[in-house]
Amino acid sequence: MRSVGAVVWLGIYHDIAWTSPVAGIILLSVAPTASAMTTSIIYWLGASHAGSFESSKLAYVLVGAVLYAHIAAYAYAPTLAIAEGKNLSIFQHVYISPKSSELYLAGRTIASFLISFGTSMIALILAGLVLSHLLHTTIPLIENPESVLLLVAALFLNVPAALGLGYLLGSYSLFASKFEWALPSYVAGILMVFSGALFPPSILPWPLSAFGNALPFTQFISAARDAIIFGSISSYISALEYSFVVGVVLLGASLLIYRASAKKARSEGVIDRRLA
Repeated sequence: MRSVGAVVWLGIYHDIAWTSPVAGIILLSVAPTASAMTTSIIYWLGASHAGSFESSKLAYVLVGAVLYAHIAAYAYAPTLAIAEGKNLSIFQHVYISPKSSELYLAGRTIASFLISFGTSMIALILAGLVLSHLLHTTIPLIENPESVLLLVAALFLNVPAALGLGYLLGSYSLFASKFEWALPSYVAGILMVFSGALFPPSILPWPLSAFGNALPFTQFISAARDAIIFGSISSYISALEYSFVVGVVLLGASLLIYRASAKKARSEGVIDRRLA
């Protein structure tokens, strides 16, 4: 725990570019806020032109865009940490024992989560306020202590799934010689389509809809919407239970895959090889 805590502290300062924490979080909040506002305005323009605008659907898109940016901000921390570590000859210095890189990647992921937690909450509040005044509409978000606690619980219970995805992608990054930093962007595009960030996966043809609904990230976003848009506690609990259980299974499987990949990478000398 002491090792992970040290990496978390390092990761926080790394991810905020070694500025002050307050200034770093404010600067990092610009991108998710702009992203959430952009997707929401696109929906408003299209729906208004078609005469089918609904404020509840605007809230659906807004919350989904913010949560998608939240997941994308920290689920890929292991891949990026490995890529930067190999290219700068840093990763092998924290690879002291067979399990030390697992702790290092976990700490970097937790650090990114903590930062993303703050930036996503700021983005949700700012985007909601600006859009309400800009579009002259009321965004029906449930704003009370209970809904906030439910949302925070959903964010934390999604960490195992995100960390599992990070280890899985990190297994590939150990062997990649070029463009391993681009892998998160490719996966992020897939998740945007299948995780229900902007539209329900049920509108996709089968079996794509079944695949989308089976993802733990889809159920996490659904649970968050149940907490602050629909106020459905029963749907919230079932979706979050599924997301957490599947996330833990994904984390366990991904950790086994990562350990096997790391062992093979060590035996082949890939870890000690400087790659461009």
